[in-house]
Amino acid sequence: MQVAETVHLEKCAEGEPTRSYLTAIEVQPAWASDQAGAEQVQASQSALAMDKPTELYVDGAYVTAEKLSQAAEQGRSVIGPAARAAGKEGRFGVENLQVQVEQRQAFCPAGKANTQCSRIERGTGEVQYRFEWTAHCQLCPLRDKCLSPGQKHKVLEVGQHHSHLQARRQEQQTPEFEKKCARRNAIEGTQSELVRAHGLRRARYRGLRKVQLQNYFAGAACNAKRWIKRLIWELQQAQIGAKVSVNSA
Repeated sequence: MQVAETVHLEKCAEGEPTRSYLTAIEVQPAWASDQAGAEQVQASQSALAMDKPTELYVDGAYVTAEKLSQAAEQGRSVIGPAARAAGKEGRFGVENLQVQVEQRQAFCPAGKANTQCSRIERGTGEVQYRFEWTAHCQLCPLRDKCLSPGQKHKVLEVGQHHSHLQARRQEQQTPEFEKKCARRNAIEGTQSELVRAHGLRRARYRGLRKVQLQNYFAGAACNAKRWIKRLIWELQQAQIGAKVSVNSA
């Protein structure tokens, strides 16, 4: 199940009901990927004439170089942590290199620029770039930490949108990014609410279409309850404000 809800930048006051409402709740087969689920959510929102959000808060499963690049081209932000790419057996990995795909240049941990760059187009249409350091590795003092046994020189292959991924991995190390990502935590509470209060742990019917209908009913009930709680709270706040005005007069 894929769930999306609105995000408010201001924190709720103590005792204040949430201002967030569900905007999508979609079912997908268990074998389907999170990326496919995210596209399904966007399609359902588009069918309801909803604009794509300018900021989309997601977890790491939805963050790829391609998605970051697409969002940047559309003037939007996909906010979530990118998976780390640590080196094998304690050796330097891609995170230890500075790669500038657009300039066809990369710098190894020793600060040496690549000597070759090749563009590779796979049969699937995917484009990758291979960076090689053919003239620097033999006498490099970091050779043992960088190359596998028997490897003659450093070789690195990255996708054509790697610069976006590299920038995100650097950005997510900052306190500002960690604070921003905390806004996504509310969706975990929403998932828990849907499971505990609306029985979404169990499909009551067979077939995706019937399960989707069940989830729509659950999402509608969740939004209705949130709206009613919010309305009651606002009326109570208005009454408190009126009493304060009378007393002060």
